[in-house]
Amino acid sequence: MNRQVRLVILAHASAAVGMGLPWPVLLLAVEQASGSELLLGLAGAARLAPYVALSWLSGRLADRRERAHIVRLSLWARLGCLLVCGAGLAANQPLIAVIAATGAIIAGTPAYPALAAGMPRLAGRASGSATSLLVTVEVASFVVGPAVGGLFVGRMPPAWVAVVGSVFVMAGLLAFGRTAMPAPELPVAHDAPSGMWTLLRRNRSARHALAVVAVVNALLSVVGLAMLQLAHGVWGSGDEGFGLGTALLGFGALGAPAVSRLRPMMSGRGCLLALGGTAAVFGVVPGGWPALVALALLGAVAVCCESVATAVLQTAVRDSQRASVLGLADTVMVGAAMVATLITPWAGERLGPVTLILLVGAGAGAIALAWTSEGLPVGGESSSATRAEQPGEGVTFRAGHREPVVGLDGHERPRIVTLPGRDGHPGLRPGAVLGEVHVSAHGPQLW
Repeated sequence: MNRQVRLVILAHASAAVGMGLPWPVLLLAVEQASGSELLLGLAGAARLAPYVALSWLSGRLADRRERAHIVRLSLWARLGCLLVCGAGLAANQPLIAVIAATGAIIAGTPAYPALAAGMPRLAGRASGSATSLLVTVEVASFVVGPAVGGLFVGRMPPAWVAVVGSVFVMAGLLAFGRTAMPAPELPVAHDAPSGMWTLLRRNRSARHALAVVAVVNALLSVVGLAMLQLAHGVWGSGDEGFGLGTALLGFGALGAPAVSRLRPMMSGRGCLLALGGTAAVFGVVPGGWPALVALALLGAVAVCCESVATAVLQTAVRDSQRASVLGLADTVMVGAAMVATLITPWAGERLGPVTLILLVGAGAGAIALAWTSEGLPVGGESSSATRAEQPGEGVTFRAGHREPVVGLDGHERPRIVTLPGRDGHPGLRPGAVLGEVHVSAHGPQLW
């Protein structure tokens, strides 16, 4: 990865952590001011709801505008909202503070789809490793932000916690700097993109990738909530065991880069099988350090699953629709987590936490085994596109090596890439100059 890619990922990490920092003090402020469990639950849900409601829409925006400009506006908006949040906490107005913090979440929803969609051009050959790191940052920051914010509880005034979050966002702005991420080029008339649902109906790889992120996040929510019953009823460790397990499940995401080097982590099927198997192991161990190790591994494998799914979406969907599908993936994954959160307490009481975890682990494995190997593309830096897709599903290859061709517009010295057609002659359409070479069942095309 080049320096610019590292700075972009650092900017996203800093801003994402900063926007999660105030939430522990916000929840405490709501509880102290109202004493209402309903209001406390609504305040907690306010952090998730924008992703479900707006991610798919914000992704469409990133397919129509310069992506770096969208990220920059998102950073400035988050900075302003966090400062308002701090002012609300300082004035003892938790409602204003929660609304402002939710505004920061809303402002942040377009950032990840825009960055993930633009990464193939920005990172070039390192797109696979850059995407894996970006996904790790996105997933881990959701836990790390509140965890860091929790360290400040009782150690500084609540308003200052929000201000510290705004400092993190400002650092992200400085790191992002003048990065350019051009909007995707509009396709010619006869190649105009179809609607989202038409695309998903025709594109099996995209459907499977969305299913992977839904299964992963539903399983994590089930494990996270069932762990409360395990800690109290099976392990005998009480709240302390639940807190430690929750932390390890979240911070386990940071181990994803190491786990991703294992061969099973390079395909959607392998990731789901590993996820289901790790969940089953966690469900049957009697607690103690084996359960904690299984939780940390589960967090890492979950991020690997999401990295592979993101790489598949980057490869199987053309640039002009990539951010839209990635935004839809955000909506799907958070929506699946919310549904699982609602169902788990009820199901855990009736089935028992161990049985419930074993069932969802078996379900993840069964879904993976039900798909043919052709339906689950291989992920990774040089293998995320290892086969030609069905007509209309663009997958890029480097001539003679079956490696992804990405980032041509981002190279210092752009060059024309030609691929032989079925008759041995160059397969580019007449008049093609520069762009991304895509291979479909009908041969290479320039999009």
